[in-house]
Amino acid sequence: MFDTIVLKASGIPLNEESITRHTSILSKATTYLNRDTRALHTNYVMHDEQIPYIKYADMSHTIELQLSIPKFLYGHNIALITETDIQTFFSKLQERLYELFSIKVNHLDWIVKRIDVCRNFQVDKQVSDYIRMLGKQRFAYKNTNLTNQDETVTFSNKSSSIMFYDKQKEVKDKKGSSDLVKLAKGILRLEIRPSYNDLKKYSPKRKAVELLCPSFSDEVINKALRNVKYPSEIISLDLAWLKENKEDISKIEMYLGFQTLLMMYDESTLREIYTPSTFANRKSLIKKMTIPQGNCLKPLIS
Repeated sequence: MFDTIVLKASGIPLNEESITRHTSILSKATTYLNRDTRALHTNYVMHDEQIPYIKYADMSHTIELQLSIPKFLYGHNIALITETDIQTFFSKLQERLYELFSIKVNHLDWIVKRIDVCRNFQVDKQVSDYIRMLGKQRFAYKNTNLTNQDETVTFSNKSSSIMFYDKQKEVKDKKGSSDLVKLAKGILRLEIRPSYNDLKKYSPKRKAVELLCPSFSDEVINKALRNVKYPSEIISLDLAWLKENKEDISKIEMYLGFQTLLMMYDESTLREIYTPSTFANRKSLIKKMTIPQGNCLKPLIS
C-alpha cells in the first residue's frame, strides 16, 4: 500500500528546551532575523532513530516529518502494510512525538506533502524479464530511465514518478540480513510517487487520514498499470511452419537474433552498436515478418 511519507502539521508550539534537550538527534539549527517583526526565529532539523527526518520552524509552529511507514512499524519495508496498520501507525507516531517533545498532534492535522504508493508482485525468477520488458516501454509525458538493464526502470517527470525494481537486489545492495534477502526473493516492486494534483483530486486538503487508505492506493496503482503493454515474444517455433518457410531461413535467423537483443537491451543501447541503416533495416524486418508468437509474461493485473 504505502512506504515513504512526508507529513506536515501547523500550529504545533514547541519550546526551545524540548528540542535542544535532544542533542543526540539535533543535527542543525538555523537562526535568522524576521525583517517584518525584527524577531529572531530558528529552524531545527533532527534525525531520530525511529523518525529519520524531523524539521521544525518556530516562526510558523510547523513540524515536518519524513519516514517509511513499514520501517517505522516493523523495521523493514519488504512486506506491505495493511489497512489495519494505518491506525497503528498514527497512534505510534503520536506516542513517539510525545516521548520526544511532549506534544500531541491530532491525526486529522497531518497534511501529506509526499507519499509513495507501492505494491509487491511475486514473479519468481522473472523479475529481470519484467524489468527489461518495461524498460522498452514509454509512458505519456514521462521520461524512461533503465538502470543496469534489469534492476530498475523509472518513468518520471518533474511532478511524479513510477518505478519498478528488483526488491531482492535492493536489499542485498543495502546489506540487509539473510532473512530479509530471502523474504525479498522474486519480488518485483512497484513504487509510485503521485503528483501534487493527484493528491488534491482525492483529498482537496491532502489530509493524511483520507489519503492513507486502500482505495487511494488501488486507484493510483491501477491507473499506472493500465499503461503497461505486454508485447508478444517468440517462445517456440513450430517445425512444420519452419519447413514451410525454409527459403526465408536467413531472414528468420536475423529476426530471432535481433528480437533476442531487443529483449536484453533497450533500443538506445542497440543504436550505439548498429549503424543507423542496419538498425533501420532490422526494425523494418521485425515489422514485416510474421512469426508464430505467444505472450511471454503474464499481466501484473488482470
